[in-house]
Amino acid sequence: MVDYQVLVNKNNSLGKDYVPDNLVEIHEPAGVKMDSNYVNKLDKFVYQEFKDMQSDALLCNYEIFVDSSYRSFDYQQKLFNDIVSKKGLKYALRYCALPGSSEHQTGLAFDVIVRRDGILISDVSEMDSELIWLMDNSYKYGFILRYPKGKEKITGYNFEPWHFRYVGRDIALEMHDSGITTLEEYIINKDIKRFRL
Repeated sequence: MVDYQVLVNKNNSLGKDYVPDNLVEIHEPAGVKMDSNYVNKLDKFVYQEFKDMQSDALLCNYEIFVDSSYRSFDYQQKLFNDIVSKKGLKYALRYCALPGSSEHQTGLAFDVIVRRDGILISDVSEMDSELIWLMDNSYKYGFILRYPKGKEKITGYNFEPWHFRYVGRDIALEMHDSGITTLEEYIINKDIKRFRL
């Protein structure tokens, strides 16, 4: 059973051997070619939820795609080491998860890229219409913007308007309706309510 509420961050890490057992490869749509050295994978159910969201976004003329989804512990180690060698340890610790502390290892998280005029764009911002649509609608499909602006001290990471995480439709709706914007706050709030009962 997949725990869609699993909290993975700088204080809660996964083991080196953790690999989700229900990953599926994401098939590239016609005309879209991702990095040939990286195979995008997601939890099977999460991928279906993403495809539903992707289809509805397309009805609004927004073309969104999954990029940089599942990452193994070893792959995250390579990414971290590459950033350390290029930008230094201090930078890497601020902008890149240590291996084991990346949500990408869960198979429930991914970065979004968009396509405009046939061109794939990975350098997206909060001002892009596709990202605005996602921030307004992703909860309907069970996704949350994982690292929102102004919550850096809570999440431990800078604002990332491209990084989305599946938590399930019920939880995403509950977070949306209550104004809770981080998984950390949701879990703390849930635990407080349980303690009071």
